[in-house]
Amino acid sequence: MSVFGPNQVEELIIGNAVAAEVTVATFISAASDKEIKVLSATGGAPAAGKDFKVLQKTAGNAAKGLNYEFSDVIKASKVDKVILKTYAPEVQKVVTVAGFTGNVVANTTYAVEVRLFNDGGTLSPENFATVTGYYVTGASVAGITDQIIQNGVIASLNANLLKRGGFELTVATVNANSFTITGQAQTVVPGKITGRQIEFEVTAKQFLNTSITHENLGLLTATVNTKNYPGAGTGKYAVNLEWFTKGYKYEVYRQTGFPADFATPYYASINGVYNVIHIKYFDDRQSPTVEKQNKVLTILVDKVVDNLANNAATNAVLADLTTILGAGVVPAALPVV
Repeated sequence: MSVFGPNQVEELIIGNAVAAEVTVATFISAASDKEIKVLSATGGAPAAGKDFKVLQKTAGNAAKGLNYEFSDVIKASKVDKVILKTYAPEVQKVVTVAGFTGNVVANTTYAVEVRLFNDGGTLSPENFATVTGYYVTGASVAGITDQIIQNGVIASLNANLLKRGGFELTVATVNANSFTITGQAQTVVPGKITGRQIEFEVTAKQFLNTSITHENLGLLTATVNTKNYPGAGTGKYAVNLEWFTKGYKYEVYRQTGFPADFATPYYASINGVYNVIHIKYFDDRQSPTVEKQNKVLTILVDKVVDNLANNAATNAVLADLTTILGAGVVPAALPVV
């Protein structure tokens, strides 16, 4: 199956609060749904240099022992590093097309060309599609204004984007002389559609139809205002990561045996606002020879609302990890005010 990195095993724990309980037994019996806790591998409170695991309380059937999740035991001496990423929202690319000022010229083609990369989900920049909006003036430009030309280019571009489904880019007028092209946020279908951002470039052209060379006059411009940024700890990231990690822990060939499938529980929310803690560690596997088996435990702490005060739960997890691993290994606490 596809993985998010080179680690041989990755586990995922998701919660929005840290439990007050300090033993495994009391955590299972008394913790609330969506609470998490770092505890000693022996079942008690965290202690310096001691092996540990991370538990997550769920709303599963307590009578069947399905009301909690737990990570593998992590040997404190075999933790390589702890990485912290604070939540940051996904940002879409924005390009401004400008120059529709005093550019009304007869027998001229105005074109705004958008090159869409990874066309059709190919995941390769060598596979692309070109979508173009045009406006062509005739031999007479009486009554034609810059605004009319711009609106014509926008209408043409939107018509061609609509033929592709209309889910990739948004074209919006800024003023009489410019408009923007913005990537649309993509949806996620776990295990099928990862919701990758729309990657594109824009070229603005203007050339005389009477010219043999059709040389670009360079009067229209395309400027990148904002670059794509996938964010950190987004709901999209959480949903995708959970799908893959559950293949390690539950059934890797999910839904292939329908209707006799195993019921795999999922806890990530597409609307989640997550701080991310990666604990990178390893085990020594003895068969057939000694081998360093790299692993990672990812903890997603849902802030629910993105404000500093809601970093408190993340800091509580970091504090327990600091107790076990020391301040030199664990990142500093996040600001809460």
